[in-house]
Amino acid sequence: MPGSPQDTRAEIVAPNPDRGRFIDLVRVISMVTVVVLHWLSVMPALTAGRVVDQNVVAVVRGLWPLTWTGDVMALFFFAGGYANWVSLTNSLLRGEPYGFFLARRVRRLLRPTFIFLGAWLAVDLLLRAVGLGSWSPLRHVAIGNTIPFGPLWFLGVYLVVVMLSPWTAAAHRRWGIAVPLVMVAGVGVADSQAFVRNSGTPLAANLLLVWLIPHQLGYFYADGTLRRLSAKACAGMAATGLVMLMVLTSLPYYPRSLISPRWTVLTMDAPMLSLVADGLWLIGLALLARRPVERLLMDPRRWRIVSRANDLTMPVYLWHMSAYLVAAAILARLGAGFVYSTNASAQWWWGRPAIMALSAALLGGFLLAMSWVAGLARRTGSPVTP
Repeated sequence: MPGSPQDTRAEIVAPNPDRGRFIDLVRVISMVTVVVLHWLSVMPALTAGRVVDQNVVAVVRGLWPLTWTGDVMALFFFAGGYANWVSLTNSLLRGEPYGFFLARRVRRLLRPTFIFLGAWLAVDLLLRAVGLGSWSPLRHVAIGNTIPFGPLWFLGVYLVVVMLSPWTAAAHRRWGIAVPLVMVAGVGVADSQAFVRNSGTPLAANLLLVWLIPHQLGYFYADGTLRRLSAKACAGMAATGLVMLMVLTSLPYYPRSLISPRWTVLTMDAPMLSLVADGLWLIGLALLARRPVERLLMDPRRWRIVSRANDLTMPVYLWHMSAYLVAAAILARLGAGFVYSTNASAQWWWGRPAIMALSAALLGGFLLAMSWVAGLARRTGSPVTP
C-alpha cells in the first residue's frame, strides 16, 4: 500500500554511499560543540549532599546568543534522519521486513547505553560491598540534572523517533514537504495551548514533534532534495530560520535563551517553536558549508580522522558529563573553591580551562578503558563493544 512502511522495492531509490561523509562530520562537530559547551557552561553545586546544576546562561543573561548557535541537537536529529533513511532503504532493498531494520538501529542505541548504566551500577555495588556505600556517586547525584545522566534524554526521544521511522519515511515518500509543515503547525498549536493555559503540559507533544522535524529534513538530504539546493537557497534557508527565531523571541512568549524555557516537561526543558526555527537556521548553515567540506573530505587522511571520531560519538556523548562530575569532585577535593560556585565570578571563569582539561583527560581514560574491555571481550568471544 502506498505510504505504508512496507514500501515495495520499486518505490525505493538506493542512496549514494558517498553522502555519509558530510553527515558524519556534521555529527562529529555537533558532538564536540555539545561537550565543550556543557563543560564550559554547566555549574555544579552541592545541595544537601547532592550535586545539582544550572547553566551559566541562566545566571548571566547576556550569554543567551550562545544558545542560538550552540544548541545543536537539531543537527543530531538531522543526521539521524539521513542515517535511518539509508539504513531503512538498504533493508527494504534486501527484502527484509522493517522489524530487522528496527532491531539493528535499536541495538546500536541500547548497547552503549546499557554499558554506561551498567558501569554506574557496578561502581555503586562495588562501593557498597566494601562498606563505602556513602561514597557511591549514585547517592550524590539528582535525576533530572545534566550531571551525569542528562544525556539520556536525547537517547530516549531518539529511540522513539527511530521506532517511528518506517512510518515517517513512508509519509515522506507519499507527502513530501507537507509532513514537516504539518509537524510545525502541531508545534505551534501546542505552544498556543501552553500560553492560553499558562501551563507547560501541552508542550509534552513537542518533546517528539520538535525533534521529528529535523529528522524529517534528514530524509530530504538522503533522497537528494537538499543536496540539489544552490548556495543561495541554503543561505535563504538559514536566513529564514534566523529571522523566525528573531521574530519569535521578540515576542513576550518566547525567551531569548533556548535553554532557559518557561516550562519543563518530565524534568526536561520544554521545546517550543523557537527551537524549530533554530534548527532550520543551523541546518541551513551546515548545508551552506557542504560543498567545501566534501572537497576537504576527499582527502583519505582527513576522512579517516572524521570516520574514527564518528565511531566515538555515542560513547563520548554518554560519558562526557560523568567525566565532568569526577573532574569537579577531584578539583573540589584539592581545594578549588570555584568548582561548586553558584555565581559566575571571575574565579569561576578562570577555573574553566582547568576543569575542562581534566574532564577531557578523564573522558579519554574512560574511552581507553572501554576500548580495552571491548578488545578483551573480542578475544574471549563475547560481542561487547563500547
